[in-house]
Amino acid sequence: MSPTLTPRRIGAAFSLLLHGLLFVLLVNQLKIAGRGSPAPQAPKLIQITMAPPSPTVAVSRPKPVPPAPVPPPPPKVIEPPPERAPTPTPIPATPPKPQPSPPKPPPPAAAASATPKPPGAATQAPKPAPPPPEETPQESLIGRIHDNWLEPASAPSQFKCLIRIDYLAGGRIAAVHFVKPCGSYELEESVRRAVWKSQPIPLIEARTAAGTIDIEFTP
Repeated sequence: MSPTLTPRRIGAAFSLLLHGLLFVLLVNQLKIAGRGSPAPQAPKLIQITMAPPSPTVAVSRPKPVPPAPVPPPPPKVIEPPPERAPTPTPIPATPPKPQPSPPKPPPPAAAASATPKPPGAATQAPKPAPPPPEETPQESLIGRIHDNWLEPASAPSQFKCLIRIDYLAGGRIAAVHFVKPCGSYELEESVRRAVWKSQPIPLIEARTAAGTIDIEFTP
């Protein structure tokens, strides 16, 4: 009568088989370790021979050819302008002088009443006119300011301003003040510029000493 295979007996048989395989593997490993590892082989040397550098071949480049010189332009000949013949100036024809008419005879009444003139009365020359009065230095200064004054477009036709001028020795102007204004800034600036343009002032005392003068300016 054959024995029955129970799960316990199957597990025990499988465990014995597994231990046997492990034992065989362990014995093989010990044999391999006893033989020793093979001696390391020396690395093979590889000889590399460097080829000599090839000689450098100098490449000759052609020299640049300089450009041909450009000839200068011919000088321009300036021809003189043609001479013009002088234009004759027409001579105006002189008109004939009118002949004086014969004098009319005086009436008899006028001839009788006319008194004879003393001799030499017709040859007396008229008296010369008196010379104009000399201009004072102050009037000369005011006239010079009028000549240098540029009237603004907005200037009124009538205005009056009193100007005080400080001057140095020699007639040079030092300062310009408005004691009485002219009425607007633009008008005063135009008069101020005219005063500065009028230096040196024509005063006799300004030639050697400094001083101050007040003038009244009107258009």
